[in-house]
Amino acid sequence: MEQETELIKQTLSGSELAFAKIVDRYKGYVFAIILNFIKDHDEAENIAQEVFLQIYISLPKYKADNFKGWIGKIAANKSIDWKRKKNSK
Repeated sequence: MEQETELIKQTLSGSELAFAKIVDRYKGYVFAIILNFIKDHDEAENIAQEVFLQIYISLPKYKADNFKGWIGKIAANKSIDWKRKKNSK
């Protein structure tokens, strides 16, 4: 947890390496959540990229409480959004 907090601080200070470590640490978790919603491997990869972009954009607003859960919620919401868009076509 402490290392996670440090990675968040470094990312907010502009460290691309710190954010790359966050991505590396959580990519399997994010991908598993997305695949639960969307059975298409290629689409899941695209959504995972959107998830990590959203994490990067939203990180300044993150309140230090359950980072993994916060990431999981973003992944689930992006997956649901994708399904809604696909079903509305």
